[in-house]
Amino acid sequence: MAVRAAVKTKSRKKPKAKAKVKAARKGAARTRAKARPRSSEMESFREQLLAEQARLEEELREIERRAARADESDRATELSAYEDHPADLASETFEREKDLAIGESVEHMLHKVINALEKIDRGTYGRCDACGKPIKKARLKALPFATLCLDCQDRLES
Repeated sequence: MAVRAAVKTKSRKKPKAKAKVKAARKGAARTRAKARPRSSEMESFREQLLAEQARLEEELREIERRAARADESDRATELSAYEDHPADLASETFEREKDLAIGESVEHMLHKVINALEKIDRGTYGRCDACGKPIKKARLKALPFATLCLDCQDRLES
């Protein structure tokens, strides 16, 4: 009789335990679903990122075209540079350095955009790289390639 009672209590406990595990999994799935943007929002972010990627790539091409024109101009006027005023030469040098700095910045931003698109494909978009918490949708709308939540970004900048 004691054996049967033990078997009955064990069998009763297992379904309850399984039910609790299932409920916990469902709760975790709901939390994950709330934390991540819905698929329509995800497509909106993807479109925004793709548009930004196209804009940045075009900007890089324009910078490269300007650099190529400046190089051609240098080769054509190599010997006639003696007639240029030193201020003109300084301005040209400044413009080249500015284009190089802008180009590096654009490449960095492009890398962030591509990284965000890859995160969308992996299903990790919208999560903070540092703490794993969800990044607020307002932040993602303003900065779709954000990788840190506001708290972690503030800590990084401090």
